[in-house]
Amino acid sequence: MTCKLPPASVYFSSLFIAAAMAGLLYWILQIWGLDTNGLLVLGLGLFIGHLLGTCIRPPTKQSDTASANRPPTPANGDTLSLYVGNLAYRAQRDELEALFAQYGDVKSVRIMLDRATRRPRGYAFVEMEHNAGRKAMEGLDGVEFCGRTLRVSEAKQRQ
Repeated sequence: MTCKLPPASVYFSSLFIAAAMAGLLYWILQIWGLDTNGLLVLGLGLFIGHLLGTCIRPPTKQSDTASANRPPTPANGDTLSLYVGNLAYRAQRDELEALFAQYGDVKSVRIMLDRATRRPRGYAFVEMEHNAGRKAMEGLDGVEFCGRTLRVSEAKQRQ
């Protein structure tokens, strides 16, 4: 169960629904003559209803979260995704794109960032036309870039 702060509209509508449900439960208990601890029942109903309304999220599919972390998979077979490792932390997207553009058309460049610090993690994914990507992989693997020796290989899909 995850508990993230919901938008204000969800929060207050959940509170309203929880109050209505707790009031209904309290009214039913009064009719049956079981209202000895009515205030406690009302408070507990409010608390449980509010928690259910704001904190419980439907589980996400494992494939959805895993696919968000994968390098892009080409829809057609004519592009190649390259893994660029040992990348200097100060390397810029434009510089990396210019380096790979020497070998052909660069479709995209993604320098991976740490989620917590938003700083570069030292690797990137470059997507190119298949033949140009093969040439870039052969030509740039082991080349010094921004003071570091690049490791360029074909990106592999996560399992």
